[in-house]
This record gives sequence, structure tokens and C-alpha cells, in this order.
Amino acid sequence: MKNSNQRTMISQVKESGILSPLIIVAILLTVMLILKPNYLAATNVFVLVKVLTITAMVGFSQMIIMAIGGLNISVGAIGALSAIIAGGAMDRLGVPAFSALIIGILVGVACGVVNGLLIYRAGGVGPAFFLITLATASLFQGINLTITSGNPYYGIDSKFMAYGDTQLFGLPLSFFYMLLVGLLIWFMFSKLAIGRQFLAFGANPKAAELYGISKFRVVLYASIIAALVAAIAGMIAMIRIKTAQPNMGSDWMLLSFAAPLIGGTKLNGGKVNVAGCLLGAIALTIISNGLVHLAVDVFWNTLIYGTVILLSVMVDQFNLAGMLRRKR
Repeated sequence: MKNSNQRTMISQVKESGILSPLIIVAILLTVMLILKPNYLAATNVFVLVKVLTITAMVGFSQMIIMAIGGLNISVGAIGALSAIIAGGAMDRLGVPAFSALIIGILVGVACGVVNGLLIYRAGGVGPAFFLITLATASLFQGINLTITSGNPYYGIDSKFMAYGDTQLFGLPLSFFYMLLVGLLIWFMFSKLAIGRQFLAFGANPKAAELYGISKFRVVLYASIIAALVAAIAGMIAMIRIKTAQPNMGSDWMLLSFAAPLIGGTKLNGGKVNVAGCLLGAIALTIISNGLVHLAVDVFWNTLIYGTVILLSVMVDQFNLAGMLRRKR
């Protein structure tokens, strides 16, 4: 009976799609614990979770666009511009923290509207996502640098900054915000019509339109929700470093692709895995934090992230080819 239950549990884990990222996380943790036995000390876990929160959020943002078969190059630029507007409102205009937070998030949503409308006008599928968000990433970053002249905002409301040090059960409060966002995204894809429409469109755009699913609605809503998540990530990042930095988000693009790809989200759309994306973010966080502990040059991060993305794409294409052969 016990063996039967174990087999059932293993089968459920396999079906959930989290087995591969779970194994990756387990291997990375094992390696780090062998090399650094105190790796999971409370102080380092706190640091890990702070970094994980941002990585998971940008992964969630990218995953939403990947669900409909797109790629979003502007995730970091949206997060940075949202944070700069919120930080500037507090620093230059004396706007209260909560109001500045809302303003920053609304700016992120506006960026999503711009992305969605332009992508739809450019065709709404395939290269349109890449080309438009490549352009808007430059646009949003240009607005950011024009406003700030490349200078950070330090005059962040002290009440706002206090959230960066607030803990719950020994973990940063922002970690629980990230979990809530992840839960809401899972609920959207699992239970809501709009989430199922995203997946149907990503799997087969032409068939989805024939069934009455609006391309305009899918592209616009996905762009807005993804930008909203990126903007929230920007707010959390600003709280974490206690300044609004113009170069914030410059390293988010690779992270945003790697986390969902490791977690089992399909590159060509139609399938997402929220729990897998979180595990992918954990793996990336262990890699970046582990390199610091091992005194390895941080520039290796980019090489490793690029390799991870390449391997994930190759595995995804291998699985797709195998699936097509089975259908024949």
C-alpha cells in the first residue's frame, strides 16, 4: 500500500511537470552544501529569498507572454521605468509612498498597453513580439534616462523603505507578495476563461481565432498583465535596494527567459508551469548566489544563464519533435 502511494505521488509529480526543475534545484543545493556546508545558514537563506523574489517575478512576467507564443524584451525596462517614476515622485515631488507606488504601477500598465497595441498592429504573432518589445525596451529606457539624466533617486519615503526589512516567519515580506502573485497567475491559467484563451491562442493562433478567441484581446490583456507583474517587480527591487536606480532591470531579460524555460513553459506557447517557473527561479538564484560564495567572477553569471537558456530551448525542441513523431 505504501509503495502504491509512493508510485502515485511520483506519477503526480511527473504529470505536474516540476520533476525536472526539482531535480535541478536538488542537484545545485547538494553541490553547494558539499562545497559550503553552512550554505543554508539563516542569514544566507534571507539573502537568497530576497533575490529569488525578483527573479521569480520577472519569470512570471515573461511566462505570461510566452504562454501566447511571444517573447518580451522589455520586462526590465518596464520594471525600471515604473520604479523611477515612483521613486522620482517621492524624491522630487514629495508624493506619499502609497500614492507613488500606485503611480509607478500605473506607468507599468501603460507600458503594457503600448506594447499590446503595437504588437497587435504588427500582426500579433511570431516576430511581432520580439521586434516591438525590442523597440519599446529602448523607448522606455530612453524615457528613464531622460528623466533621471542617469542619476538615481535616493529620497525614497522611509515608510516605504521599511518594507524592505520587514519579515514574516523569518522571511522577507516581499517573498509572500511574490507567492501571492504566482498563486493569482496560476488561478488565471487554471480557472479563468482569459487564461485558457491565452493558452489556446499560444498553442494555435489560427485555430483559436476560428473558435472566436479575439487576438486583440489576448495580445492586449497578456501584455498588460505581464507589464503589471514587471512593474510590481520594479517596486520590490526599489524597496530592496532603497533607491530608484536608472539601470535597474538591466539584467532581468536573461533571468526572465531562463526561469520559465527551466520550469517547463513551452517556448512556442500553449503551456505554462507556474510552480516550475518558481523552481527555475530558485535554481538561478542558487547559481548566482553560489558563484558569490565560491568567489567566482560574477561575469560568469551571464555565460551560465545563456547556456541554461540554450539547453532549455534544445530540450523543448527535442520534446516537440518527439511529440510530432508520436502523432505520426
